[in-house]
Amino acid sequence: MHLISVIRDITEHKQSEAALKESEERFRISIEKAPEAILLYDANQDRYVEANARAESLFGCNRQQLLDFGPQQFYKSNQSDGRSISETVLEHRDRVLTGEIVTFERSIHNNKGKDLEMEVRLVQLGSGDHRLIRSSFVDITERKHAELAIYQANKKITLLYSITRHDINNKLVVIQGYLNILEKKQSDLTSNQYFQKINNAARHISTMINFTKEYETIGVNAPVWQSCHKLVETMANQAQLGDVSVKNDLNHRIEFFADPLIAKVFYNLMDNAVRYGGKITTIRFFVEYSGNDLVIICEDDGVGIPSEEKKKIFDRGFGKNTGLGLTLSREILAITGITIIETGEPGKGARFEMKVPKEMYR
Repeated sequence: MHLISVIRDITEHKQSEAALKESEERFRISIEKAPEAILLYDANQDRYVEANARAESLFGCNRQQLLDFGPQQFYKSNQSDGRSISETVLEHRDRVLTGEIVTFERSIHNNKGKDLEMEVRLVQLGSGDHRLIRSSFVDITERKHAELAIYQANKKITLLYSITRHDINNKLVVIQGYLNILEKKQSDLTSNQYFQKINNAARHISTMINFTKEYETIGVNAPVWQSCHKLVETMANQAQLGDVSVKNDLNHRIEFFADPLIAKVFYNLMDNAVRYGGKITTIRFFVEYSGNDLVIICEDDGVGIPSEEKKKIFDRGFGKNTGLGLTLSREILAITGITIIETGEPGKGARFEMKVPKEMYR
């Protein structure tokens, strides 16, 4: 009788198991200690497999309940696009499984009877037979309430501002009317000069008041993603260009995040180029990159801007017309962190560079 003993070295196997167990433990701790509510969804099993304590507190139920029916149980069904919650959840899942990070806001009604506003972020973890989706939930209810309060306050201020502006304009019309009558009755040249100065001052006041009408709308509506190419095309059709051509070399696929009034910026750049460019023939829009930032450039082949005026052109009141257009443009861009400067060479044309931070374009 013979006895054969087989001995295999399983050191590496044991080490791998220990490393895997340690990794899983670290992962579990990181989820449990996270400040936001987290649920792990297994795409292969089509169910939730893990939830942290913050999720239990936020949704108002225990871990097992969360794993049984998932957070869509709490989503409110009043979606503006008319789709069901199930359809939206499936769409988000499919997008995440292609590698996309999906972020959205959603109203929920938790198990404690509270209505909450959530910011939800979905990220894929793993691949193949271990496709997990990490769902993070952050309670933004207080932030939403504060935003609503600010919005309501702004509406009231805007209304008051509008009424006041209207009343002042009416009084200016009366003043200018009586000044014109008095001017016609006066034959003294010195008096006529005084009347002219008063009229000019009244017109200037009227111009400033009209500027406030434009200025008060900045930031009233939330910034949105907009196509650079489409904005230029639209404004080129509205501007009085005469024989000047607009060359739009902006990529159709580039979008940037800006106040809806951004259209005024593009219009103003074209309008200024035509007004003050001299023998201008072409206005061109294109992009360059500065590190991670996108730079949208508007340049023309006109007379350009004198060196001593470059830093002044964005100051309120500086300019040949009202001196308000570029000031307004700078403020509109600044809402989403976009800056604008003029870098053209005098005698060879103006060049305006709008630098868009990396998180504000796509």
